[in-house]
Amino acid sequence: MATKKQEQQPIDAYLASVKDPVARKTLGALRQQLRKLLPGATETISYRMPAFKVDGDVVAGFAFFKSHCGYYPFSGGVVPALKPELEGYATSKSGVTFLPDEPLPAKLVKRLVQARLAELAPGGKKPAAAKKKALITERVTDSAVKEATGRDWKAWMRALDAAGAAELNHKELVALVAREVESGWWQQSISVAYEQARGKRVVGETATTGFQVGVVRTLPMTAPELWDLLTKQAERWLGPGAKLKFEPGKGYEVPKRRGAPGVRGELRVVKPGERLRMTWQPDSWTKPATLQLTLESKARGAALHVHMEKLPDAKAREAMREHWSKILANIAKD
Repeated sequence: MATKKQEQQPIDAYLASVKDPVARKTLGALRQQLRKLLPGATETISYRMPAFKVDGDVVAGFAFFKSHCGYYPFSGGVVPALKPELEGYATSKSGVTFLPDEPLPAKLVKRLVQARLAELAPGGKKPAAAKKKALITERVTDSAVKEATGRDWKAWMRALDAAGAAELNHKELVALVAREVESGWWQQSISVAYEQARGKRVVGETATTGFQVGVVRTLPMTAPELWDLLTKQAERWLGPGAKLKFEPGKGYEVPKRRGAPGVRGELRVVKPGERLRMTWQPDSWTKPATLQLTLESKARGAALHVHMEKLPDAKAREAMREHWSKILANIAKD
């Protein structure tokens, strides 16, 4: 019993040091789930975060930062392999971040653990996303895709371009292809092939979106009410004095004020009740980032997913994470 107590002490101390009570509760619950999923694991501290080791290898770790929590499988292949299941979360090759009051679903944690264990198993294979070495259009012939779906690769590229697929994220792209293709395998293959062909995805990695960040929060209102707020009260989320006309191609401006730079951009996509996509460029940035707001109905309200891509650097990523976390928290209070 003494040995077991000693092994638990580092994580106990870490959790005790987390001042945010919501984050401490969330990470404590995550720890209990990992104990059930990994009953023979050793609890320790690795890279200054709580971690679970199996036969000497770290399988899972977690941590709390200034305003968000993170889950880390200690592998560069697990998160990219589960990218479709992680849609809506801010991810990197090494981990997944989430808000303290929006814990990772238990099923998702289980999938992350299973993927890491499979990777470490004797003779185990690396996750599928890490194995791909060739473009899908090079591995699957024109005749094969045409026989299965009715179009060859060039025809699919033209059709998806015409349908505006360049502005869609992966999940939306798969849904678009699914309107014509029943097979889930072909839906994914065509979607990834298109992303590779248009430079949105490099072989074996995620889309080339540079530094990116995502924040999600469930708000105490219905999806129609949330859409109404976004479109009729733009100052609530863009800032005081914001001028925005909700039509694709229209520019917008947010005046500079004390403590906040001016922002300008252009609206690219408007899907009523579902999604807004636009550029976002503060005065100090030389190039614009991409900002997307997506609504999702929930049993107890509506979730607002905020995702930014093509951020200039890691400092801007953390600044935007903090910025949007505060915006969503303020909306939730009202």
